[in-house]
Amino acid sequence: MKKIVVDYQYKDAFHAGSKAREDVNRIAENNGFTSYMLNTYTVKEMSESHRSPIYLLYYRIRKLFVLSRAILQIKRRSIVLLQYPLEPFRGRPTLFFCRWLRKKKSHLVVLVHDITRFRYEEVFDKTETAIFNTASELIVHTAQMQELFKKNGVVSPCRRLWLFDYLTEEVPDNENHQNNSTNIAFAGNLDKSVFLKKLTEVHFYGVQLHLYGNKPQSNTKYPEWIKYGSRFSPDNVTALTEGWGLTWDGDSIEALQGPLGNYMKYNSPHKTSLYIAAGIPVVLSKEAALAEFVEENNLGITIHSLLELENRIVGMDKEELQLIRKHVAEMSAILRKGGKLGVILKDIVKDVEG
Repeated sequence: MKKIVVDYQYKDAFHAGSKAREDVNRIAENNGFTSYMLNTYTVKEMSESHRSPIYLLYYRIRKLFVLSRAILQIKRRSIVLLQYPLEPFRGRPTLFFCRWLRKKKSHLVVLVHDITRFRYEEVFDKTETAIFNTASELIVHTAQMQELFKKNGVVSPCRRLWLFDYLTEEVPDNENHQNNSTNIAFAGNLDKSVFLKKLTEVHFYGVQLHLYGNKPQSNTKYPEWIKYGSRFSPDNVTALTEGWGLTWDGDSIEALQGPLGNYMKYNSPHKTSLYIAAGIPVVLSKEAALAEFVEENNLGITIHSLLELENRIVGMDKEELQLIRKHVAEMSAILRKGGKLGVILKDIVKDVEG
């Protein structure tokens, strides 16, 4: 039985542009899957497709051609791992592709990276429901995401990933993290992270927050306890030497609020995997979907509000911190080698092939 992992790339790009997706391809290949890339138009052509109805029609026809060719080339009764969403083929083209794969008796596994419309609008798209219901099974982030799918009419069985793997050859230096036990890293889109602007109004003295990502375009002035770091390569996890990693989103520092904050109640943010791969315990909201998983597996601490940040970290019991660091180091080794998804793929293949 053939095993295929399906992803996309633009013709003028060397990769899909996402470390999470690249890692899934590599982990799947390490487990006997063959990579199938849907090569679509260039990034420039994508922008041109919105210029006129003629351009738009042309690129829609081209997308159907790319998908149809893939349907013909993927053998019947294959195990197909589909990375979702397929951005250039979003919506009905993806539904068309999935339905034909099922007609070819494929065992279609849809790995969900993102629920785009729900993330920004808190609306579950009916076409997405139809796509998920074509799947033989789904790989979702958390139990909360699985329940969200169920409430919105998704009936396909689900496997829970909880944490995305984070492949890297680098090994964290635990001594650095111990020496910086009151320093906190936050990596991400700093302009999108509205809560950071509200955090500038807070004054802490016992902790330091280091920001990583594109330099903010706004002229936000940070207080002494918040410093802008820099950008770093996604594979360069040793660039993070802090004692903690913050996972937070939305427009409030007191709770998870706004569409992006609420999304954390369902998803597993990739930055959490980055921190753990780097050997760093995480700090996240008690409302987050990962909160219970983090607490049960001793991977960090959970708080109700960012106003608790200083007291919680400065007042940390040394024995508790040692236990957390031990468990983070163990999980780091798993994520850096692709162990989370690897186990799931092995189980899927075993169940299908008997």
